[in-house]
Amino acid sequence: MPRTQPLKICLLLLPLIFCEATQAQSPPKIRAAYTSIAIQMDPIYIMKELNLTRKQGLDAELLYVPVSSRAIQAALAGEIQFLTSGGVANVNANMAGADFVGLTATLNTFVFKIISRPEIKEPAALKGKKVGISRLGGVSDAAIRFALDRWGLVPDKDVAIIQVGGEIEEMMALQNKAVDAAVLSEPIASVALKSGSFLLYDLSRLDVQYTMHGFGTKKSYIRDNRDVVIRFMKAYLEGIYVFKTNKELALNVLKKYTRVDDVSLMQTAYQEMSQRLIRSVPYPSPEGIQTILDQLGKGRPEIKKFKPSDLIDPSILKEIEDSGFVKRLYGQ
Repeated sequence: MPRTQPLKICLLLLPLIFCEATQAQSPPKIRAAYTSIAIQMDPIYIMKELNLTRKQGLDAELLYVPVSSRAIQAALAGEIQFLTSGGVANVNANMAGADFVGLTATLNTFVFKIISRPEIKEPAALKGKKVGISRLGGVSDAAIRFALDRWGLVPDKDVAIIQVGGEIEEMMALQNKAVDAAVLSEPIASVALKSGSFLLYDLSRLDVQYTMHGFGTKKSYIRDNRDVVIRFMKAYLEGIYVFKTNKELALNVLKKYTRVDDVSLMQTAYQEMSQRLIRSVPYPSPEGIQTILDQLGKGRPEIKKFKPSDLIDPSILKEIEDSGFVKRLYGQ
């Protein structure tokens, strides 16, 4: 063989070798979904704006998918890898045979407000009325059913629960008198109040542990991609850190995503979220899940087969915290 032949072969192979090396170095691609436009999602908006996932070596696409039950369907189909969802959606997904677990309990109590037409001044006055929620089976649905039970009202009998869409759609339905009250979180609740609606009840006053919002994924995805899960959760924890420590940036990002220009509407909610409700390391809560299991189990005894430990995985956050990552973030 001529001496030039091995050289020609090497030259022909170089593009293939370079392509394979480039592919090996490219960051893992993932998709994550957030399921509402609300202040509790601000750490995720910050992740997106500052591209914190890139810092962790991930090529992430963060998408808005209204309502957690839809997002879970997309996750189970393999279209997204991480999503925000309430504990109730997680339970329902696992009842249908999924292997879904919560990685965090970013909010572990109700933060919804029941906003009503001005003439409705007390919860008892909801009897015979219509309450708007985002989606049947979602966390706003679970929240109003929990509250109605506490108030001695029977859902779907004493009070009609109407699926409307997102929270902005709920507010519009309330203003157009298509519903008599709506289940809203901040800052949309404050926008509705400013337009003349009435604060019927703040569900945080119920003071109950209830996993309302957190990130989750499939058990099988954790098993096969644990390093990716850890890196994604590090980016999220940094989003929480920025949210808690940089008020100006946090509110500016929130303005962009909520399209609410009046920052004064967000001040109180931001203070409560950043200082009290959203923890630096928001471990998933067995107690918050147990409340959901108890509630759903009243009408569906088969749910009692689940234990909270079946539906959460605290090991990811523990591994990150044990590594010292969070202490380094906060300069400790």
